[in-house]
Amino acid sequence: MNKQTLALLALLMALSANTFAAPPKCYSSHGGYCQYTGKVSRIYINRWNMILLYFDKPIAVSEPAKAGFIIKNRSAAAFNVRENPEFAKLLYSTALTAQASGRNVTIQMRGSQSGYLKFDRIWLAAPK
Repeated sequence: MNKQTLALLALLMALSANTFAAPPKCYSSHGGYCQYTGKVSRIYINRWNMILLYFDKPIAVSEPAKAGFIIKNRSAAAFNVRENPEFAKLLYSTALTAQASGRNVTIQMRGSQSGYLKFDRIWLAAPK
């Protein structure tokens, strides 16, 4: 391959990373859950102790029903710090690390809270 072909291939691969980002998917198994793997596009915490982690792409309208959940907000998942403050600190720092380093996270969501899917676990992908 010549240098131009390699440069074009590298450019296409870089551009395709966001193109292939997938929205969360939901499943009825294991009591019903939804899962997202991708970038942390935004992370937010407010004075009411709600952490919101935003997806690259919103979840499809029909997905949460597969797991038995009803939600209004499709762009993010929520966690209330008051439920488990120590876990919330770890979760928030993991999401910030992922965002700052451009690494993927996987989060699982079980249930809903304030119209959002409620997340309760997070994995941080190894750097590439």
